[in-house]
Amino acid sequence: MSKPVRLIIFCLLLLQALPTCRVLARTTPVAGIVDEEYDRYKKRGDDFFKEGKYQDARRQYQNCLEVPGFENDAYAKKRIEECLTGLTLRQRAEEAARQGQNSQAVDLLHELLHLNPDDAITIGQLADHYEREGNKLFNQKRYPEARQNYTAAIQFANATKKETLQIQIRTIDDLVKPRYSKRIGLKVATGVIAIGVGAFALVLRNDYQSKISALNQISQKADPNGTGVIDNPDLYRQYDDAYKAAETAKQKNGLFTACVGVAAVATLAEVYLLVRKPKPRSTAFRCQPASQSWGLAVRYSF
Repeated sequence: MSKPVRLIIFCLLLLQALPTCRVLARTTPVAGIVDEEYDRYKKRGDDFFKEGKYQDARRQYQNCLEVPGFENDAYAKKRIEECLTGLTLRQRAEEAARQGQNSQAVDLLHELLHLNPDDAITIGQLADHYEREGNKLFNQKRYPEARQNYTAAIQFANATKKETLQIQIRTIDDLVKPRYSKRIGLKVATGVIAIGVGAFALVLRNDYQSKISALNQISQKADPNGTGVIDNPDLYRQYDDAYKAAETAKQKNGLFTACVGVAAVATLAEVYLLVRKPKPRSTAFRCQPASQSWGLAVRYSF
């Protein structure tokens, strides 16, 4: 085969190979572009889904299925189904709330949160619901039930709302705790003093009377005629001991009088505390749920 013929054949083969090379050269960049487009739609869809914006998320996942090569993508199809479920649950919850079926609405919101634990919209709705219920119960003075709702709201509240809810809980704790514990302690103290001092005064009086009685008995025995002279040494010694004991008991009459006075004052104080009810402080700051909005209202009462 001559050299020109071989050259011609080589050129023909080269021309046949060039289109294939061009196609292969274009295939790799196109595939890269397709992946980037799909990933972009997928990320947007995931972001919307996390926020609880199911309609927007559904559109992005639908765009994923329209990317060439991803028409049957299992992830996008599953997310679209979850978005439809989320939309249905939210619509049912909103309808139940409009009809005043709060319990059913809350159950549906919890079901929605079970479907998507990151659902920011649903989390906020639950926090607002429990806070509203707490405020309503607080204004009705149903403090234990209000506290339960505030505690439930804290589980779903953001940092700012949590601080407000904790203030409301502390306010309830201040309202329901015993207010007069110091007063009760004072009552007990005055009662103990009155009883203790009174008992001691009674002991002193009985001791004095017994000593005087003993002195009279020995006087009648030692000096029955009342001459003032005791000849018997033993009787004189008994009389002298009885006389000294009576004088000692008599010297405690001042203590007896003081005890009686203290017991009387303590008794009067006890009666006063039992009869008179304490008045609330006339001036004070007080935090309570705002009646026209969520949150707290600070009231200064005169």
